[in-house]
Amino acid sequence: MQNGSADSLGPVSVMSKELSPQTMTGRVLVLCGPPGSGKGVVARKASERGMSILSLGDIVRSEMALKGLPETPENVGKTALSMREEHGEEIVVERLIPSLMSTLEVSDVLIDGMRQPEEMDRLREHIDDITVVAMSASPQSRLEWLEGRGRGEDGGGAEFAEREEREWGWGLEILMDQAHAIILNEGSLEELEERSDMILETLGF
Repeated sequence: MQNGSADSLGPVSVMSKELSPQTMTGRVLVLCGPPGSGKGVVARKASERGMSILSLGDIVRSEMALKGLPETPENVGKTALSMREEHGEEIVVERLIPSLMSTLEVSDVLIDGMRQPEEMDRLREHIDDITVVAMSASPQSRLEWLEGRGRGEDGGGAEFAEREEREWGWGLEILMDQAHAIILNEGSLEELEERSDMILETLGF
């Protein structure tokens, strides 16, 4: 799957990949996609359905807070890279796992923002039943989405290009190829909310 190449799949595409048997009280849904593709909207709709939300981005932001770094595009990128260089490619998901395991005792969990196949490999060492949903949108649509969001880590066009290169370079495309469903976000917020509800319902969450 190339960046933005899922347009031919339509608004929502559910793959025929077989889901593994449920082994815990809760199930895990991993949400992946490039910057500005609408992951936060899907996470919000999942929360409304009673799912717990755990964000890999929050792990990076916590590391920044410990170092006293302001939330800027440059600091987010440097922190994410330095964590992986110092502790291994799986460090972000590894730090999430204790919270994940305790949360699964009481609810389904959506993991927001996975970016690397190595992170998925490490997660599968702990969890058998994982459903993957990928988000897809054109670069222009995603840049406009980020500019409207106004989060400190987003920045403008130059920062967006750097973030694109970094996250696709981590192997995001490989991770998205594992998706059981793909949601195309090229319409309104209301359309994305409807599609999110539909895919969550279809996947049994």
